Amino acid sequence: MADDITDLPPNVLSILKTASEEILNTQDGYCFTVDNTPNEDFNDTFSYNTDELADFINFDMIGEEGDNLESFNHLITNTNYEDVTGDRKVLKILLEQGVGQVVPENYVVFVHYIAYLSNIQEPFDVTYVQGRRPKRFTLGNGELIPGLEIGIKTMTMGELSRFIIKPELAYRELGCPPRIPPNATILFDIHLVSYLSPENVLTFDRDNRDPNLFNKNLVRVKKLHLESNEQFKLKNIDKAIFKYNQALELLHIAGCKNENEEIEMMKYLNKLYTNLSLCYLKQCAFHKVCRMGIEAMKYSERFSKHSVKLFFNWGKALRLLKDFTEANKKIQIALKLEPQNEIIHSEIYKLKKDKEFHHNIEIMTFKDDYNADDNERLAPEFWEVFDTHLIEFYNNDEDVLTVMLNKNPDDIEVIKNKASAYDLQVHIITKAGVPTNCIAIQK
Repeated sequence: MADDITDLPPNVLSILKTASEEILNTQDGYCFTVDNTPNEDFNDTFSYNTDELADFINFDMIGEEGDNLESFNHLITNTNYEDVTGDRKVLKILLEQGVGQVVPENYVVFVHYIAYLSNIQEPFDVTYVQGRRPKRFTLGNGELIPGLEIGIKTMTMGELSRFIIKPELAYRELGCPPRIPPNATILFDIHLVSYLSPENVLTFDRDNRDPNLFNKNLVRVKKLHLESNEQFKLKNIDKAIFKYNQALELLHIAGCKNENEEIEMMKYLNKLYTNLSLCYLKQCAFHKVCRMGIEAMKYSERFSKHSVKLFFNWGKALRLLKDFTEANKKIQIALKLEPQNEIIHSEIYKLKKDKEFHHNIEIMTFKDDYNADDNERLAPEFWEVFDTHLIEFYNNDEDVLTVMLNKNPDDIEVIKNKASAYDLQVHIITKAGVPTNCIAIQK
């Protein structure tokens, strides 16, 4: 990807440069965010330090030379998006599935988001600042730009999606000076934390005025946390996940009002995200493990950056997804926190062995990336290596083995038959509900 945009046309470069400078180089080193929530707590002078913004710099926002700078074309493939409006004015890329029904009309939504202009890696607005609640909006009241409201209405509880919104349904020809230039295409990464009916909002607002609300919520969170732990011990992983997520939602919506509450909130957020990462690891939901790590670092970095278990689970999930470079980074963080931990040293050894195994498999499976056929049958040499590794896995203390395959259904069936001979389970790993080439074999 291009790291340099100095070859852009002068008029485009001027607009992008001005917007970028306004975002990161204001007089006090702060970036001001606009919140259009009409409530008594609204403060239009709220600011956050650019050091906090640094965590959300995303170089994927910079396209290759020649890309259409207005459309984030480099992020779109033939199969990874939904044309929500039918005219490509709102494109949706599902990043993480939610649960339940889509948001009904006129409901109140609680969302976190990161917003980008194309070809600028720094976001122009971020809600993920430690201790801050999700933003609250009422659908149908004109509180959101049209494209964002259209997008949110397609989401379910807990969903994470990316929306690319054309200027006609964003800030149009006027933009939003000085941060958003005229006729700008906007990208939003949206996390729908929760939503409430108009009737339930009245109760929520009444309870929210209670000065002891945080302590009351914390009691409920602790109770849910203990119940979740018990369900996990009983191997009721789905029930544990459900209760952990209930506790998360309660903390996110309640928020905090002072530093002491913020510390308690982040302490429990870290525990919940860490425990959820282990639950998802048990379910072979490796992408969700990574999502828990990312969210923990957004919401509870003060504690999460010291969480050995979080980084260990995160690194293991990345190893099983065959992202060995990132896996090593996370495991090295865990090792730095606990240098004498034998389990971490064992994971480093497994990372090395898994990388060698994957390299051997890759040679036989993906011989020619340019002419690869997803439906091509695997070579006999592949099965020789696989059989040896499967027997080793069956006899060692590992709980999960993953392998990258072509998508030939006959080969997948062979994998299932070979695994069943050892009474092992097979899972096709999905990302945002879409099957990938990664197969997990679990004891």
